[in-house]
Amino acid sequence: MSSSNFDWLQTADRHTPLIDPVISVRQLARLDLRRKRLTRFDHCLVYATHTGEYLVFQPPHRPRATARYSAVYEVDTGLHPVRDELTLPSANDALEFQATVDMQWQVHDPVAFVRSGCRDVPRLLTGELERLARAVARKFDIVDSAAAETELLAAAELWEPLGTAAGLRTTSTLRLRRNQEAIAHQARLQTIGHQAAESVLTEQHGIQVDAAADRRRDALLRLRAERTDLYEGFLDQSGVRAWAWYLSQHPEETKEFMAHLREDQRNLISAQLKLVTKLFEEQTAENHELAEPRRHAVKALTDVLAQPLGGNPVPEESRPPREESRWEKPPGYGRSPVEPDQE
Repeated sequence: MSSSNFDWLQTADRHTPLIDPVISVRQLARLDLRRKRLTRFDHCLVYATHTGEYLVFQPPHRPRATARYSAVYEVDTGLHPVRDELTLPSANDALEFQATVDMQWQVHDPVAFVRSGCRDVPRLLTGELERLARAVARKFDIVDSAAAETELLAAAELWEPLGTAAGLRTTSTLRLRRNQEAIAHQARLQTIGHQAAESVLTEQHGIQVDAAADRRRDALLRLRAERTDLYEGFLDQSGVRAWAWYLSQHPEETKEFMAHLREDQRNLISAQLKLVTKLFEEQTAENHELAEPRRHAVKALTDVLAQPLGGNPVPEESRPPREESRWEKPPGYGRSPVEPDQE
């Protein structure tokens, strides 16, 4: 049968978004002998009688005869999701909330829907929601979108389900946010805050880096000062123990240290030998005048010859006893006194 035999016919399949669940409307003749089933098996049929009554046949039930009916409505009773955008007023009339509504509707009472004469279900539902939500949203400022959304969701639980009067069963959820100007303004403020935080963090990081560099520089200066003091102490003490401690801390300088030590040792011995030789060879002073210098020269020569390579003289108590030179003894030393009666 062609579409001219229908008062209303939608060319819709199972996946076509619907705003009107009435798929087709067809007038019926009193003597319809053809009895052709031109409706879909999974849709319910609402038959209108000549007296104005309606009878519903849910699938798979179908009437055996249609003589008592004047018209038939094919109604889709499936679930249909819909999303819509609304604007709700705030406490300031110049600013409005932006609301996103997600709903799912289904024809629960086909007769009530046919009687309602509704042709646009999404618009019916959003209109009812808008009328109920306006009074709640107007209590809040545009910046209090979160509080307004919470209040709206709490109030929606007390409302009659949307579309009930039209025979619909619906579920819905709502998300409320500021208008685009307020969102853009908040985004700009957030960007400014992020840039400021980044600048502060960069400055703090730079300060930390500079402080670390200063600490490293101060540590280097302290190390140089400590090494300078250490070298001065070595030069003042010239002790084997101090040099041994230093070489234990810096073993890589052992070879260079020993080379310089031997060279200094040779120079010291050579200088002292020259001094002793010169002192013994000169005859310009009297013997009693040279006694004390000669004694010190001989002692220095003995100390040099007995000194180990380390540079420290051997302690006095560990040296072998030595005989004093005759030049160190004063005249008459070692002779017993002469008795008066012996002269």
